[in-house]
Amino acid sequence: MQLTHFQEITIIPEPEIAPYFIWSKLFDQLHIALADIKNEHGIDNIGVSFPDYYYDSKKEQSSKLGLKLRVFAPNQKELETLNLTKWLERLTDYVHIKGIKEVPIDKATGYVSVHRYRFKPADLQADSLANKLGVSYEDAMATVNKRAPEKAVPYIQMRSQTNQSNYRLRVLQLLCDAPKAGNFNTYGMNGMSDHVTVPHW
Repeated sequence: MQLTHFQEITIIPEPEIAPYFIWSKLFDQLHIALADIKNEHGIDNIGVSFPDYYYDSKKEQSSKLGLKLRVFAPNQKELETLNLTKWLERLTDYVHIKGIKEVPIDKATGYVSVHRYRFKPADLQADSLANKLGVSYEDAMATVNKRAPEKAVPYIQMRSQTNQSNYRLRVLQLLCDAPKAGNFNTYGMNGMSDHVTVPHW
């Protein structure tokens, strides 16, 4: 299903408050909102993107999310049901939320897939591979050590609503050649194996 409508959220720069702190509060609320709309209405086709996202594997210290977030849906009604203004009302001093608009087909330059990036530690990868292939742990570890290292992608510090533990929501955004429809998780993203896209400009 084509994503035809979106809302844009911009973090308002504050000299005394770091953007990553606002990202944390913003995504805590968005995550709850997406879980709520999935549970209450069965809607799981709302996706996000970071228009100013930057990740360079050769200069990983330059990685950034930027200050903008776009939230996409297949129609206006689903964004109205999501009701971002309600969920983010406590952040009105820190974020600017634009109204619902149609995706500007003339401006869109392509597509991106946004992933919750998860990297399994080497020992767990080796253990899993050893069991899967029926080889020794040492042989499996030798194979694992040849794989690409973990990417230092930008992340958002999150707090679990269930056990109150802190965790990092790592974000990998990739340019794609063609659109792909599908469903998103309750972060508005893909897992590592899916590549459902959103428009990009």
